[in-house]
Amino acid sequence: MGAGESVAVRGPSGSGKSTLLNALAGLVPSSADELVVCGMDVSRSTSAKLDDLRLRRIGYVLQDGALFEELSLTANVALPLRLQGVDRSEADGRAEEWLGALGLIEETVRLPGECSGGERQRAAVARAFVHGPSLVLADEPTGALDRRTSELVVDSMVEQQRRSGAAMVVVTHDDAVAERMDRIVDLFSGVLTARSESAG
Repeated sequence: MGAGESVAVRGPSGSGKSTLLNALAGLVPSSADELVVCGMDVSRSTSAKLDDLRLRRIGYVLQDGALFEELSLTANVALPLRLQGVDRSEADGRAEEWLGALGLIEETVRLPGECSGGERQRAAVARAFVHGPSLVLADEPTGALDRRTSELVVDSMVEQQRRSGAAMVVVTHDDAVAERMDRIVDLFSGVLTARSESAG
């Protein structure tokens, strides 16, 4: 896949969808002889290089948002920047810009536990994109949401992915989510098969 392209990966439980995302992030070994992610062969890279790849080039959106409950939404979104050494004032400012773009400007100082599921997921989207990643990996990002909230979160993901120019891989059981991506592939028993072109 290329820069700015979005791909949905569908498949039954146990087919290896989450393992695929972990392999792309260099978190688990790949069975492939070569697996190039953001210009790096993750199957042959050192732990230090993989850590740097995940920190600087990859963003994540997980099913439950995976936000730190003791941090405000701003602090959660700013975290990738702070880990890169960006000073707090700049990191918080950039985080608030992204939260504002996702309709969360009134929630910036709130803790995740004070927010709805949809608000938490939109904050997770902001965190995934705030540091300008080349690739965003999303694992069932709407799996715990109702239909209307799911649509809002997917709208946010697609809008920010197109705005940023990042590539995006979305694992999902939801056909409505998959149809929003540029391409759809099915994963069965570890084998990826192109399913269709999506209207996006």
